Amino acid sequence: MKVAVVSPAPSGLASMVAELIEQNLARDPARRGLLRPSVVVLDASDADVTVFVRIALEEVRVGDGNVPDAHLSIRAPSARLLDLTTAPLRFGLPDVRSREGRAIVGDILGRRLRIRGLLRHPLRLARLTKLLSVADTGRRA
Repeated sequence: MKVAVVSPAPSGLASMVAELIEQNLARDPARRGLLRPSVVVLDASDADVTVFVRIALEEVRVGDGNVPDAHLSIRAPSARLLDLTTAPLRFGLPDVRSREGRAIVGDILGRRLRIRGLLRHPLRLARLTKLLSVADTGRRA
């Protein structure tokens, strides 16, 4: 299993996302089951930084920039993108029974956190959040 940063001079966000995925896969090898073909764009609106995450069965590639073939595009301030990694999950999505989960859902409804592809690719989103999460091992229902 390989996690690679493909940008020649990667942004801090690209490096952080790659490192987070690599650490989560090392800490919990069962998360390798979450690796299904998917392309996601993360856009930190306040920092003017956009990165892509290209997930395959045996490799995750992270790089700077937007890609036209993204299944999901998540746009939010950088602090809210980080909050997505720490919020407790339920079924791979923020758990509305927790304060953190309700805050994220409120931001989605208030359009402060925008997820293009949410309705079309909910399973891809759930796998991504489980892969990035430090609050959940990915085994919870």
